[in-house]
This record gives sequence, structure tokens and C-alpha cells, in this order.
Amino acid sequence: MANPETVAGRTVLDLGTGSGLVAIAAALSGASQVVACDTDANAIAAVGLNAALNSVAIETRLADLLDGPVPEAEIILVGDLFYESALAERVIAFLDRCLGADREIYVGDIGREHLPRDRMQVIGSYPLVDFGEPATAQPRPAHARRYVGPMA
Repeated sequence: MANPETVAGRTVLDLGTGSGLVAIAAALSGASQVVACDTDANAIAAVGLNAALNSVAIETRLADLLDGPVPEAEIILVGDLFYESALAERVIAFLDRCLGADREIYVGDIGREHLPRDRMQVIGSYPLVDFGEPATAQPRPAHARRYVGPMA
């Protein structure tokens, strides 16, 4: 993780964790507790395997949290969840509720069409070859963003 002090000693939720890469980075950066959540049972299985390979403790949760209460985690990390319009709308509503409950929210962005850029501040840029593209593909900029909600 580029800025381990962001999560060190804090509780973290990795929403839409996929393979658990971000959850593992948070755990390795000193987060006091990490919960990796996804709606895909295969993703949850992958997180367990990847956490074990990296010798970190990560709680997994097979669930759709988007319509539920604000989680207890101090920091919410969101990966690639803006690839479809209806999902993006649900994620935005969830993040707005979390922001209203004083959660810090960070989003990894590879330039998806439904990303609410007007609600985020870029805090870092990194070259990335997207999943499914050949390794020889030209990297494009990916961004780390802080979710700040509707800007006036």
C-alpha cells in the first residue's frame, strides 16, 4: 500500500474484494481488523487462500452490504464497482450513507463509465494494464481517489 499510515491501527472494510488484494495490502499495512466482503462465493474462497499465502488474518463476508446499515469499519475501500449503471447507483447511495456516518472512503479507479468523478478527489495515479488485457498492452492511468460526496 502506498500510504500504510492511512489504515494502520484502524478497522477496514474492502467492499467488492474480489481476490482480496486490497484487503491483504491493508492487513500488511497494519490495519487492526480487515473485513473482505463480496457477493461472489468464489471471491471469498480466493480471499481465504490469498490471505493464508500472505500470512494475514482477514475476516471474510459473503454478503451484499449495499442496502444495509453503515458498517462499523472506520475506512471503506472500494474496488472496481462502477462498471454497470444500476450497481453504481447502489454503491453511490451506500457510500453517501457511510460518508454521513463519518467513514473515510477510498476508491480504486480504472476509468469506468459510471464512476462518480464529481464526488471524488484524485489522491494518486498509477500505470495499469487492466485484467483480461494482454500483458503487452499499453498501461493506462488508474487512480486512487478519496470519496468526498456531492461537491457544491
